[in-house]
Amino acid sequence: MRKAIVIGAGIGGMTAANALQRTGWQVKVYEQAPEIGPVGAGVGIAPNAVKALDRLGLGEGLREHGRRQDALEIRTRSGRRLTRLPGTDIEDRYDAPFYALHRAELHHVLARRLNPDTLHTGHRATTITTDADTATVTFQTTAGTVSETADLVVAADGVNSHLRATLFPDYPGPTYAGYTVWRGLVPNSRSVPAILTETWGKGARFGIATLGGGQTYWFACENMTEHAKPEHGLDMLAQRFQHWHEPIPELIAATPEDTLLRHDVYYLHARLPSFVRGRVALLGDAAHAVTPDIGQGACLAIEDAVVLASAVDDSGVDEGLRVYDAARRPRTERMARFSGRLANLLQTSNRATIAIRDTISLAVPASLLTRAAGAAFAWTPRDHVGASQQT
Repeated sequence: MRKAIVIGAGIGGMTAANALQRTGWQVKVYEQAPEIGPVGAGVGIAPNAVKALDRLGLGEGLREHGRRQDALEIRTRSGRRLTRLPGTDIEDRYDAPFYALHRAELHHVLARRLNPDTLHTGHRATTITTDADTATVTFQTTAGTVSETADLVVAADGVNSHLRATLFPDYPGPTYAGYTVWRGLVPNSRSVPAILTETWGKGARFGIATLGGGQTYWFACENMTEHAKPEHGLDMLAQRFQHWHEPIPELIAATPEDTLLRHDVYYLHARLPSFVRGRVALLGDAAHAVTPDIGQGACLAIEDAVVLASAVDDSGVDEGLRVYDAARRPRTERMARFSGRLANLLQTSNRATIAIRDTISLAVPASLLTRAAGAAFAWTPRDHVGASQQT
């Protein structure tokens, strides 16, 4: 039986494990964290990723745990609506709805379909070597150093991928997007419509998504110099967003402190020479991290997993990896670079640019915006992997 090692138990790594097991691979997933615990963050699953999960037989779990979004909206800090994309329009055009759910719920959907002995925590990948037909990963564990060899290694270890740096030592690494993001979760919020909302201000934004089980997920973006260490706390955020429209101040006030997370935003602006080196494939953020501005980070990783598994199943490992690289690199690198440009526009502090940004958003018809989303949403997994890439 063909053997695969997946490094990283995030959304991309777990989806890859499902996709490979589905086509007959023996898979082990190695995660450096000592345990997989819930994090206070939500995730949006756009139509392209819904179709990919359906391809893997995971769509039922998504629908069970996810909340279908009735619309996507953009507002100003006063609450004035600039844009509304009805969920029915998105579903009619792209053959799937838009969902939001707690990241831990999606992880559960992915984990429960794996063989019981698949996931191994407490394994930090330190080195990797690859030859003609295998790759070997060395791990540091509490018990010491161990090595594993497989026919295929999937490096899904995130935007700061250690394995990417090992395989491509001349690559410059992630680019700072210019802002930081706080994320919070209100476990028992008042009933609100399932409308994914983003509110634009001056050098700041606030997003809201209704999840299942009465939960509301929110995120707050703030321009920040790289490596700054801002105050981390709800009191600071409450002051910063006190004059923004409801329910923003209400949500911050109702958020348990222990759900609050903060991360500086990085993405991969520089192009990699390949997503493949020998028998190793980069996947998800390790290959093409995007900023959150296009809502496609998890979605593109899910796409990667479907294409990779299909490619190596249809064409064999070596040719399949070439197919995977050719299918995924142009689409994802283009979206990564676009996400960086969009971040600069949406996070602008320039009043004239803000006025232009908001005026254009208000003037563009929803039907045109729905069509414009096709660069991401229109992707559909094909029976033939060579046809998988769409723009």
